[in-house]
Amino acid sequence: MIKKSVFTIVLFYLISVSALSGVANAYWIWTPETKKFTNPKYAVKDSPKEQFDHAMSFYNAKDFQRAAAEFEKLAKQYEFSEYASKSQYYVGLCYEDMNKYYLAYQNYQKAIDNFPHIANTEEILAREFAIANLYLSKPGPKVLGTDIMAPLDRAVEIFKKVVENAPYGKFAEEAQFKLGEALKKSERYEEAVGAFHKVVEDYPKSKLATQAMYEESHCAYKASLKPAYDAAATDNAIKTFKKFVDKNKDTDLAKNADTTMKRLKDNVSEKSFRAAEFYEAQGKTRAAIIYYQDVIDTYPDSIFVSRASARIEALKNKGAKKAAAPISLSKKKPKQVVQKKPWSPFKFKSAEPKKKAWKPLNFDTVKIKEEAHRDKGWKPLYFGTNDEPMAATNRRW
Repeated sequence: MIKKSVFTIVLFYLISVSALSGVANAYWIWTPETKKFTNPKYAVKDSPKEQFDHAMSFYNAKDFQRAAAEFEKLAKQYEFSEYASKSQYYVGLCYEDMNKYYLAYQNYQKAIDNFPHIANTEEILAREFAIANLYLSKPGPKVLGTDIMAPLDRAVEIFKKVVENAPYGKFAEEAQFKLGEALKKSERYEEAVGAFHKVVEDYPKSKLATQAMYEESHCAYKASLKPAYDAAATDNAIKTFKKFVDKNKDTDLAKNADTTMKRLKDNVSEKSFRAAEFYEAQGKTRAAIIYYQDVIDTYPDSIFVSRASARIEALKNKGAKKAAAPISLSKKKPKQVVQKKPWSPFKFKSAEPKKKAWKPLNFDTVKIKEEAHRDKGWKPLYFGTNDEPMAATNRRW
């Protein structure tokens, strides 16, 4: 009884608001199936075709926001109808018309994922590829003067999806190449090497294969220049450049590759040369000569070869002069040898101090008194008026 009363009050309130507003269709209806109030204005139409035509009316009127919402409703409520895939495609189209490119891509991709047999797959891929190109060429937005790489990250994501959607489709090989370019532009050189290599490996007859091979080598070179020096990355770059030059000897790219390859070899040879200088400064001549010789043997065309040869010659001459020098010219002072005295059992000295000879005490008291009286000038005491000495008494103490 209470529930019915509450329902009546709510319904009366809604009807009153609708009447007071004077807006047509501003009312809500209770639906037993969903157990919710629904407004017919926003409800899906009775058939997929009616809903599609309803959505198209907003699209043709260039109300793309409302059109996208109506197409989304159709794709969700009538997902098994023939209009569902087409409606999902139009959702993406609406967002693209609103210049919301990433949302457009997401909805295009949703059309491919949810409806694998969609009729206009090629057109959807073309639109995804165009959006990825837009992000590739679009400068990153600035926040407090700092570049944000979000556009390039999105370009990488979309190019990957285009290739994944149709590995041997119309846009696959170009999308794979552009993926490498996006990674290179993002300075993710190691990943770019893999992306360009995939162009050469998966599409060897492509017109982009030669350029991709060069870009692979160039990205390997860029990766080798990172602060965390990795000799393996440099060696890989040299091998890749050599492979490219061998296959494309008479091209301008080959000349560029030769120049870059020489620079790479100079970088590696410089590392060995600096190691040799370090050992020389530490006085480790043998190790220094080994590293100088490695520069000469491994990188004969390097700019450091002549300097390494000169250092080896100087170290050898220095060693020869040191070996020929007489002992007397040595700057080191000879060590003084201290001879130890032979051990003898009779030469131990007593650690105890010597004691003076004992003498008995002199108890001659008479003599002591006489000496004391003589020193002090002793006189007897006088008592009385007649100046006579006091006579001895017989008093006992």
